[in-house]
Amino acid sequence: MGKFDRVASALEALPEARREEIAGIIETLFHGDLHPESALSDEQIADLRARVANPGPIASDDEVDAFFARFKA
Repeated sequence: MGKFDRVASALEALPEARREEIAGIIETLFHGDLHPESALSDEQIADLRARVANPGPIASDDEVDAFFARFKA
């Protein structure tokens, strides 16, 4: 019995609510495969990689504290 078969058997033994929860997790992992229309284009992937490599200016701790201080009651 392969790994997939073992997992499938274990899933079948679970209550319906737990199977649905796990199905949601799996769907998230395979979102691009299940919904190719929402997958990123090559251009978007290149842009994302460039932004990750050079994220630009990052706020200092003081700037972050000042930002959130505006929302304190």
